[in-house]
Amino acid sequence: MTLVNFSLIILPLSSLIWLYLFFFHGGFIFPFFNSFWTNKIIFEKFHGFTTEKKMKNQIGIVIPARNEENIITNCLESVLNQKNVKFEIILVDDHSNDNTVKVSKEMFKKYNFKNYVILKNKKLPETWNGKTWALNNGVKKALQNKKNKYLLFLDADISIDQFLIKNLQRAIEEKKYKMISIMAKLNCSYFWEKLLIPSFIFFFQKLYPFNHVNNPEKKLAAAAGGCIFCDISIFKKQNLLENINNKLIDDCNLAKEIKKIGAIWLGLSNKVKSNRKYKDLKSIWKMVERCAYEQLGKSMIILFFTILMMIIIYLSWIIGLIIGIKASNLTIVLLSLFIFVISLITFFPTIRFYKINYFYCSLAFVSSIFYILMTISSAKNYYLNLGTVWKGRKY
Repeated sequence: MTLVNFSLIILPLSSLIWLYLFFFHGGFIFPFFNSFWTNKIIFEKFHGFTTEKKMKNQIGIVIPARNEENIITNCLESVLNQKNVKFEIILVDDHSNDNTVKVSKEMFKKYNFKNYVILKNKKLPETWNGKTWALNNGVKKALQNKKNKYLLFLDADISIDQFLIKNLQRAIEEKKYKMISIMAKLNCSYFWEKLLIPSFIFFFQKLYPFNHVNNPEKKLAAAAGGCIFCDISIFKKQNLLENINNKLIDDCNLAKEIKKIGAIWLGLSNKVKSNRKYKDLKSIWKMVERCAYEQLGKSMIILFFTILMMIIIYLSWIIGLIIGIKASNLTIVLLSLFIFVISLITFFPTIRFYKINYFYCSLAFVSSIFYILMTISSAKNYYLNLGTVWKGRKY
């Protein structure tokens, strides 16, 4: 089979996949624009955002922190500035060997805040994942305070709007959710962030269409671990974290457990931002390869299928364009350009949400190459038992 004939098979297949993604995946696009790529599911647009009315019930805020002295100040400051809400802060020091605890205490003193606990995390059992173990101990401490009616899991690199917690509590009470999770707006200041972070968000929404996650009738569940707000009562009945003790992808697995109990909601927001910066490729590479292969169920078959589909969806058009121009085949050129244009349109809302140069819309195929390589690296680390070092701890 010649390259021209092969292109005439692969490009129509890629076109059909893109048409499905564009119109149907995550919900039919017309007339409600529900497809996953439209980025319409934003917390403050769906649930409103008010600055009035004081909430009565107290929230236990669990913040796991491991060597976060450089960024935890922003997180704590954003929490301590919360308006119209009561809360207790439980900072779980996950065996930090820097000044995380010292910096945190200085922040509490600066704000004259007394309602906090700094919990020294217990030794990590072999059967537990580090962050999940920290959350587990934080939840147990939060449960000891009978005033806590809700839980907020907040990563140490996250900053939140001063009225966010109030609105999370209001929304969960009005809608009777068991959990609300907000995907933090990641930093996109450096080149590698601009190239790879929007694709990361796009791929996540494609894998977990928010409309399906938020539909109680569908089994699909997901969450963004940086900001998870939930009813504390679900942890009184059973320790859900014990059910996911060894899972690297703690947030989505926790969401699965919670959705078995009741409705959940996941969406984007401009009110939750990450302060963590990925200045180089290596830092993003480590983040992705740590759990990419686990996301695929540690299956070589799924890995092969994923790579094949990534090539067909994101790379076939550029390969086809080169072949079409070289062979002077107008059909191949037009099919390639069609795929390129529909990918531009589909990727555009994510680029716009992150407010970066629209030129990056055209680089989805470049970022896909890196994600393929990072996923392969994740599988390699698993089978060669190399692991990945993250915050000084090997996974």
